[in-house]
This record gives sequence, C-alpha cells and structure tokens, in this order.
Amino acid sequence: MELLLLQYHKQITPPHRLTDYKLFRISKMEEFTYEQIRAKALKQGVKDNKVHIGLWANLNNYLKTRRKKNGKVTTYYISLQKLAY
Repeated sequence: MELLLLQYHKQITPPHRLTDYKLFRISKMEEFTYEQIRAKALKQGVKDNKVHIGLWANLNNYLKTRRKKNGKVTTYYISLQKLAY
C-alpha cells in the first residue's frame, strides 16, 4: 500500500525545474557562425550577400542568435532540425 501511495505521490508532485534537465538527455545543439552558414549557402548557389544568406538560413531551419563575447557581438545560427523530437 505504501508503494502505491508513493507512486501516486510522484505522479501528482511536479518535478523541480533542475531535475527536469536530469531526466531528459538533450543532445548538444549544433551552432554555426555566419562564415560557416555562408559557406553552406554558397555551395547551394545562393548570392553572396547578407540578405540572401540570412533568408537561406531561415528557410533551411536555422535560428539566428546573437551573443556578446569580450565586448563583441557575434552572430550564431542554431540548427533546429537537431532540436525536433
């Protein structure tokens, strides 16, 4: 009976935010710099300018993010294909 109550209690009690990450194995996101995305786009025949490369990345499921490192803002692209479950 105690085991049944314990299992019932675990189902009702929501897990803590920190334990959620321990329960699920999240694969590392693939991050690409603008130069890497540019090289991929140029191989597929995209024009060599920021607008066309950005549109290509967006249409090919890359999420654009900006991060600041050492006072310099760098653009990264995250592949959304690896994040899909």
